[in-house]
Amino acid sequence: MMKNGLITQLTSLTLMALATIAHAEDIKIGADGLNGEYTNTIVPAISEAMKEYGYTVIAEMSAGSQENIDNVMSGKLPAGLSQLDVAALNMTTENDEPNSLVVLGGRIAPEALFCAAHKGSGVKTYDDLTDEQQKPLKISVGGEKSGTAQTFQYLMKLDPELKNIKLYYNTHLKVELNRLLSDRRDLVCFIMMPNPENELIELVMEHDELFFITINHPEFANATVGKTRIYDIMEVPVTSGFFGFNQTTVKTLVTWVGVVINEKQVDDKLLDALATVVMKPELLPSNSLAAKAEQVFDDFKEKITD
Repeated sequence: MMKNGLITQLTSLTLMALATIAHAEDIKIGADGLNGEYTNTIVPAISEAMKEYGYTVIAEMSAGSQENIDNVMSGKLPAGLSQLDVAALNMTTENDEPNSLVVLGGRIAPEALFCAAHKGSGVKTYDDLTDEQQKPLKISVGGEKSGTAQTFQYLMKLDPELKNIKLYYNTHLKVELNRLLSDRRDLVCFIMMPNPENELIELVMEHDELFFITINHPEFANATVGKTRIYDIMEVPVTSGFFGFNQTTVKTLVTWVGVVINEKQVDDKLLDALATVVMKPELLPSNSLAAKAEQVFDDFKEKITD
């Protein structure tokens, strides 16, 4: 009888678990494009962890951080992924009334700002962007609602000297690199997770006339959203080197990906579940680009500590 009772109890628990999975609530989270890390790595990792709380998370395609925030603030989506600097740009009295935009976790994965320049130009470092210019510097920043475009809007807000520039919006970055070579652009910038095998990074590093400028403005490291630092300044690898050794690096800004929610639009159960999940230290699959990017940051931090 005891054995049969135990089997019955285990069967009941199994059926309950299956019922919970079968009735898991679908939640959409703003991500990025079809082939992006937000869509293919971060959202699936969050979804896997959220199963414990009865949710299935689905990636909603978007142009990136700003569109995700727009959708969260309008109530179209309960949550979205965003760079910290883009979230900070939106968390103002005018945009965030009545202060309903919240950043959860805040440090899921790092993203670096890469700015390619022509070796024949006068732009070598960030300081050249704030020098007096006869004409505004022409900087390509991807789409108008891309994370890169919003990053420059935020940097201009942090540094009043960054004013003599003109932003160009074009999602075809390979075409923009050709415009850079023909002197129709002064910089072509893009934000992505550090990966020296990325096609765009390889295109720049393999071309004799192109290079990535240094971005080392100490004041940027003081910017925060809440108590979370928005930027780190670190050496990011732009070549693979030989088995990871003798890599070429560039010193630049690194921001982080977090989850933004509209606190007024979600219930307490979902809010608590998301807040718990995004703070898990091993949320991302170890073999993913996002996890490897985080390892690059950790290795650099350890190197500085040593």
